[in-house]
Amino acid sequence: MISAITNQGKAHFMFYKETMTAQLLIQFMERLIRQNDRKVFLILDNLRVHHSKKLDVFLRENAAFIKIFFLPSYSPDLNPDEYLTAT
Repeated sequence: MISAITNQGKAHFMFYKETMTAQLLIQFMERLIRQNDRKVFLILDNLRVHHSKKLDVFLRENAAFIKIFFLPSYSPDLNPDEYLTAT
């Protein structure tokens, strides 16, 4: 599952069966863009796919709609999205 939480506490998520890839992340980001009428500011951890060239291209092409920021490495305590997948 990939998920995001808005600053109002609304959760967005998408289930997938495969390994997380840049294309899946882009698909999720496209959904976030479509579901919002304002620019999306998305905070990511440092998963390898978050730094892919394919994602960089997507972000440049969609800079008017989405911007990403990164959490410091190894800081799950700063990521409220971790509570959605906590066991």
